[in-house]
Amino acid sequence: MDRMCGGMTLGVDVMDRMCGGMTLGVETSLYILICLGIGSMITLHFFFQYRNPYELRLTPTPQLAESLEKQETIDISSIKANVTNISNIRRQIFDLAVYLKKARLHARGSKTQRALKYASENMDAILRGFGTSFEAVTRRKLYKSSSMCPEYYVDKVYGHLIKNCSYSKRLEEIVTIIRLNYDSPADKEFTRDGYGSKIPVIIGDYSGNVKEKSNIVVKKMASTITEGEALNMLMENVKTTYTLVLRNVTELDWNARIERLVREIEILNVNAIGGSIRNSDNVWSLGCHQRVYRNYTVVFEEGYDESMHDCAFCDHMDGPFLIKTKTLKKIKFDSKLSPMGLYEDFFMRLNTESAVCADSLFDMDFPRRSKVTKEWESFGRKRNLYRLKFSFGLTINFGCDYGYPCQRKKGFVRSPCCIQELADLSYGFMDMCEKEGGSCQLNAGTILGAVKMYDVIPWEADADLNFRCQDFNKLKEGGLKLGSKGIRVGVERISVCSPSAHPAQLGARSKHWHADIWSRDWIEPYEVRAEHRNLTRIPFNGRLLNGMRNPGLFARNMYPEIFLHQQHASEGGVKKVYKFSKCPMKDNHDCIDNYYEDGNIQFHDPVA
Repeated sequence: MDRMCGGMTLGVDVMDRMCGGMTLGVETSLYILICLGIGSMITLHFFFQYRNPYELRLTPTPQLAESLEKQETIDISSIKANVTNISNIRRQIFDLAVYLKKARLHARGSKTQRALKYASENMDAILRGFGTSFEAVTRRKLYKSSSMCPEYYVDKVYGHLIKNCSYSKRLEEIVTIIRLNYDSPADKEFTRDGYGSKIPVIIGDYSGNVKEKSNIVVKKMASTITEGEALNMLMENVKTTYTLVLRNVTELDWNARIERLVREIEILNVNAIGGSIRNSDNVWSLGCHQRVYRNYTVVFEEGYDESMHDCAFCDHMDGPFLIKTKTLKKIKFDSKLSPMGLYEDFFMRLNTESAVCADSLFDMDFPRRSKVTKEWESFGRKRNLYRLKFSFGLTINFGCDYGYPCQRKKGFVRSPCCIQELADLSYGFMDMCEKEGGSCQLNAGTILGAVKMYDVIPWEADADLNFRCQDFNKLKEGGLKLGSKGIRVGVERISVCSPSAHPAQLGARSKHWHADIWSRDWIEPYEVRAEHRNLTRIPFNGRLLNGMRNPGLFARNMYPEIFLHQQHASEGGVKKVYKFSKCPMKDNHDCIDNYYEDGNIQFHDPVA
């Protein structure tokens, strides 16, 4: 155990600061490598997003804790080991390697990619001490197909051939096709080359042109039935293990290679698998997208991070897909959604990896993605979205002209529309103050947000403003003019302009927010205006508002460590620890613990 633990006793608090919450004992040299490679840079960026499910219960020695408190360099050779469960440490390291693999695959920024590359290399050195390797620990598990005989590669001429086996099933025994027909002529033959002619097919027919056959069941659809509702009706009649959803397919031939999809859905153990697509202009597309849903924004980026067996793993697929029937019937389609967002919503609720195999090809019309916000509105409102983005250039901004929720609950960030309302409240009063010839400035947490975010802090509880007390009456009267903007200004405390008296206080309210507006017998912008005629104006939610002459100095004096993030005292209490509280809903898109306790770029639009 001395060889495994390198003479160290490490605790949760210690390693959270030194090695990102990873508890381990290794030779001194390896310990230094992991602390340098995974330590201060990696774990603050990564570990709080991919939390280790195993609780660490190791206690630091007083010597080690004292050194860390003083931020001193630690002589680890003098630290004695006190590790009671080496198998648990091994499990934690193995799990951490898996999280590193996920982070490395999905990293976009060059700094993050480089740091994770070094961390993975250091982790590989540690794992070799356990008789394994980084790739061995993080390799995906493959399963044996129970329905299709295995493939084997021959050469460049013959490609892949199929081995003989005794357990292969016929497609018609395990697959049912469902599709919708809108305007096909009555004499059009859907299948080509006889491929798939025996597979059971259930068609939702809007045109009235499709005729039933021995393997084809036709369900007549009225024009009022939505696409999602029609698909749900069809799937209820499926009896086979798998369902092939032929989305917008114009014809089906042997290039679909449905046998291949069945084989890979079982080998890769995914819930859904699809193929590439070719449109009516013979343009080919893989149709594989990665998705990020964070902070009221959904981003789809076409491409892949990982592949296996010549299939790319995807969060969303554009083309037809084979899916486990029991999963399809459980998830279903949302019958209330329009075609814009119907499949995006389906795969979001599926919420598991899917795959696209490039050699399976379907002829279909590429999915139409409208540029009209109205057509996406039912999807956007369901997800409470502020913005929807696709990597090919389409961006849908839903705006705030609707009854958006503005819940201020512990453990969540506020919605962009909720933040916009608070910013509008602050701007409305400040603009009125300027027009009335008063002297006002941002204060407290509001100026802090302007300094660190150029905006409202995403977990803000109210707005804070100041005004010169001599302007009390004119601002009280001027506030009456803000009613048309949905802002109500009232007197909350009356006093005289005297350093010894309680300051006068105004209050401003909007639908969901309140602003505390305190009087001061001296307001810097007024003096600056008189002496220098150059007020400091600071960007705030896309506009410029008055701050003090040196906003950064004011914020730093009021809030030590101004760039680190800390929840409002009404939520997190008064504490010195910069750590977000645990979210009541695990992995929800608006959970505050999705974010790191430092940095503002993470609050910009996400990258898939």
